[in-house]
Amino acid sequence: MSGDGAHPDSRHQIVWTRRRVLHNGVTVAGIGMLAACGCAPSVGQRPKVPTVGFVSPVPPDLEQFLRPFRALGYVEGQTVTIASRTAVQETAEQLTPVVEELVRLPADVIVAVGSTAAGVAKGATKTIPVAFFGVADAIALGLVTSVARPEGNVTGLTNISAQAIGKGLEYLLQLAPGIARVAFVGNLTGNPGSLLQLAAARASAKTIGVQIVDFALRDPADIDPVFESFSNSGVKAVMVGSDAITISSRQHLVDIAARYRLPTIYARREFADAGGLIAYGPSYPALWERLAVLVDKMVRGRAPGDLPVEEPTRFDLVVNSKTAQALGITVPQPILVQAEVVH
Repeated sequence: MSGDGAHPDSRHQIVWTRRRVLHNGVTVAGIGMLAACGCAPSVGQRPKVPTVGFVSPVPPDLEQFLRPFRALGYVEGQTVTIASRTAVQETAEQLTPVVEELVRLPADVIVAVGSTAAGVAKGATKTIPVAFFGVADAIALGLVTSVARPEGNVTGLTNISAQAIGKGLEYLLQLAPGIARVAFVGNLTGNPGSLLQLAAARASAKTIGVQIVDFALRDPADIDPVFESFSNSGVKAVMVGSDAITISSRQHLVDIAARYRLPTIYARREFADAGGLIAYGPSYPALWERLAVLVDKMVRGRAPGDLPVEEPTRFDLVVNSKTAQALGITVPQPILVQAEVVH
């Protein structure tokens, strides 16, 4: 990934933190973190603990972020306060009030997960540092004007799902050759990143000679009627985009694809782990680790505009051979060789 790694001194500081050298109830290394963000106390005063705001339409995302963040030496309630917010739907209307709450606190750094939340956070503050995550294309979505020098108060990590989805279509057609029409399913009305994924799928499909038919999910209740409509649309295979609706409905999507016996590719490996036929996309554990390092830098006082937007360098190809067998599909040897995991 682009962007510099953790400074060697910070590694020593983390070790120092774990030795639990305490001073007034806060680790000495923790005080270093507080000083960097302007939160260190004067003599005789208690330190102001920095607040990291976290907003995501997928509640389990918080733990995915906290796991590597804690590994950097942060202790909730001691060296950092985590203010987590979520929304029932991935829409600007629902995410705006929760982001505005974090601005009013005020949070010292705001982490915004997903293209919609990132756009809302950018519009809500020009002063609080914002770290976005899981964004398809930061320039196309207007979050930054340059990935090398974002300027302003916003930077973060993209998931390049728009580019990866074209490669995913190629894998899908290797598993199900001869198919003419492929459905693309995702939150096309609430998540602008899903529209970028759809555009990438169509661009790739045009070169291959297949047609992409889009089906919008406004909420999980749309999944059943959408799949029921495929037979009337001539759809014989499915691509599932990466957004809050599809992620939170992972098992439902895997099960319904099996019920209709539709070869389906997903943008995240968790779907293949749950029984989906195949998944291709960025390694999210690696991305969460990079996000934790980025937020650490911002808490310590680094300006977001000086921190390049980072892109994934590792992609996971996961195949579920049991599902392939159930669908009567023989997985080509080249895919088996390339796959990181074969279930």
